[in-house]
Amino acid sequence: MPRLRREGTFGRDGWLTAARKALIKGGIDQVKIERLAKQMHLTRGSFYHHFRSRAELLHALLDHWKATNTGPMLRAIDTAIATGPGGIHALVSMWIEEREFSPAYDSAVRDWARKDAGVAQVVRAVDDKRIAALTRLIQMYGYRGDEAVVRARIMYFHQVGYYALGMHESIQERLRLEPVYMKALIGFDI
Repeated sequence: MPRLRREGTFGRDGWLTAARKALIKGGIDQVKIERLAKQMHLTRGSFYHHFRSRAELLHALLDHWKATNTGPMLRAIDTAIATGPGGIHALVSMWIEEREFSPAYDSAVRDWARKDAGVAQVVRAVDDKRIAALTRLIQMYGYRGDEAVVRARIMYFHQVGYYALGMHESIQERLRLEPVYMKALIGFDI
């Protein structure tokens, strides 16, 4: 049997990382205190040193998702707007390279939202925030009103759908097709 680590030597971030991995691998039903403790070779007491309950862990996990999967996207959009019309490539690169944005994490949280109305509400608010930011970006290309909103939604829904369908293209292929996608989504060559 693996030796248990002393309680308190594995921090809050470690528990969040383990919970994120379990969520991605098996869904929200796999994010259980006992199961995580066993996987990490820790006691349950270590968990309770950092969290009062599973509910607190799940709340922290949702906050972590918002910070790690939405923050980089919003920063990339802000950079794109500040850079000018060609700046959209920074956002597209973030999506394609998947270093700052985890499609697997996003998909896992969306699956969780199908089972939990409170999580669904948070996901919807995040989606609205992301789409609002994309709308500002699309407005940079001269689109206004409903057309800007619809183009932003199409761009966002396209990306979410790409991940939901489990598309697996090489980075090189995605980069090669980027100009074609951008023309289809924005309406002209960028």
